[in-house]
Amino acid sequence: MENPLALWRDLSIVWLILWTMLFVAVPGIALYFAQLYLRRFRRWLRMPLLNAQVWALRIQHGAARASDRAANAPIALHSAGVRADVTTRGVINFLFGK
Repeated sequence: MENPLALWRDLSIVWLILWTMLFVAVPGIALYFAQLYLRRFRRWLRMPLLNAQVWALRIQHGAARASDRAANAPIALHSAGVRADVTTRGVINFLFGK
């Protein structure tokens, strides 16, 4: 004797399979097109990003030059003072024979 709910069981299995296919197919198709257009977008974006990188490097080199110029004056003054101090001590030690 066949189960009276067999028809509904089979329909529910088919219904679940259809829903599963839908839940798998929609994100799969969306990911495929996202990957496809992401490649095109990256190709299109390559030049603007390269220009931005060039400008960033120009700004970095300009800032490095400015900071070097600003730091050179105190460093030069300090090293000149130390050089004069060492030279003075050397001359005094030489003259007094220490």
